[in-house]
Amino acid sequence: MLSRSNKQGFTLVELLVVVLIIAILAGFLLPAVQSARAAARRAQCMNKMRQIGIATHAFVTANHGHFPKTYRAGGPQMSWVYTLAPFMENVDEVRICPDDPHDQTRLENKGTSYVISEYVSQPSSSEYIGTIEHLASTSKTMIVFEGSDTRHPTSFYFEHVHPSAWFTNASPELRWYKLKIDIKPDRHQVDQAHYLYADGHVESIQAQIIRMWVEEAYNFALPNNGQSPT
Repeated sequence: MLSRSNKQGFTLVELLVVVLIIAILAGFLLPAVQSARAAARRAQCMNKMRQIGIATHAFVTANHGHFPKTYRAGGPQMSWVYTLAPFMENVDEVRICPDDPHDQTRLENKGTSYVISEYVSQPSSSEYIGTIEHLASTSKTMIVFEGSDTRHPTSFYFEHVHPSAWFTNASPELRWYKLKIDIKPDRHQVDQAHYLYADGHVESIQAQIIRMWVEEAYNFALPNNGQSPT
C-alpha cells in the first residue's frame, strides 16, 4: 500500500508556482494581443476611409464634378457623409471610426468620426475648389480627416474642418492648438492618423510629421499641396 506521501497531486507551493508562470506568460501575451487588436482597428478605419473615397468619386461623377457639401446646405440629412449614403452599402457602418471614443454617441446623434475639408465642401472658403476638374493634383489634395475628440459628440454640426484657420497665427503652438480642435493627428495607437485624398487613396501620417509641417507654417491641407515640400 502506498503511503500518503507517495500519492499523486500538487502541493500548494507547486500550484502557486504554476499560477505564477501562467500570470507571467499572460503578461507577455497581453501586449501582443492588444497590439494586434489596435492594428485591426487601424485597418478597419483605413478601409472605411477608402469606402468614403470610392463613394465620393461616385458622387462627384453624378454631380458634374462637385464634391459633397456640409450640413449648412440643409441639415443633417444634407451633411456630406449622408449625401454619400446612396453610393455606399451602409453609411452608419462607415461613418464611425472604431478608435473614436465617442463612437456610440456619434452614431446615435447622426455624427461622424470623419470630417471633410472646407476647401472642397464650402463655397465660402477663399481656397474653395469648385469641381474635381479644377484640382491640379488629386493625389496631393486631402479632402477628409479624422475628427478631433473635442468636437461635440451629440451634434452633427461638427462634420467639417477649416484648415484656413489653422495657420492664421504666427505662433506654432497656437497653430497646433487650432489644428487639434478640428482633427486628431494621433488617433491611433502608433501616434498616427489617416488622411483621404481626392484621388481616393488613404495615407497614414505620423503626428510628429504633421506637427513639423505646422511648425514650418506649411498648410498641407491646401488643395494640390498635400505633401511635404521638402
